[in-house]
Amino acid sequence: MPLYEYSWFIERVRHYMEDGMNRDASVTLAIKDCIREGIFAEFVTKDGPEVENMLFTQFNMDDALAVRYEEGLEDGLTQGKQELLIHLVGSKLQRGESPEKIAADLLAEKEEIARICEAYLSCGPEESAVYEKLAGGLGTGKGKRAIE
Repeated sequence: MPLYEYSWFIERVRHYMEDGMNRDASVTLAIKDCIREGIFAEFVTKDGPEVENMLFTQFNMDDALAVRYEEGLEDGLTQGKQELLIHLVGSKLQRGESPEKIAADLLAEKEEIARICEAYLSCGPEESAVYEKLAGGLGTGKGKRAIE
């Protein structure tokens, strides 16, 4: 199947989805359009159900990849926020600020700041060691931090 024909088919699917149809109905209608327009019609009519299953599988894979991308982006943002909080707490500790003042300044939960301060005491000033010790356990409280 030439690339043009596949591109035409994908454009039809997207068009139907933009018009509010679900993915499965869009694929089915796009296949009918292909047959009517003579776009890989022989291939579609000869191997109909297999082609349809293959196309549904491809769209399901595309959906799965898009979800995984979003999850990865969210995970990265969460980690970045945690690292920033650790950095800010470390900087304030080095200036001699108390955990209570740090929590108030950063609008963070006292318990969360206390955990970070304890990690700094046991790990020293190396932020990556503090992050590893906490192992992503930040932000599990019910309140929201100022940097979220």
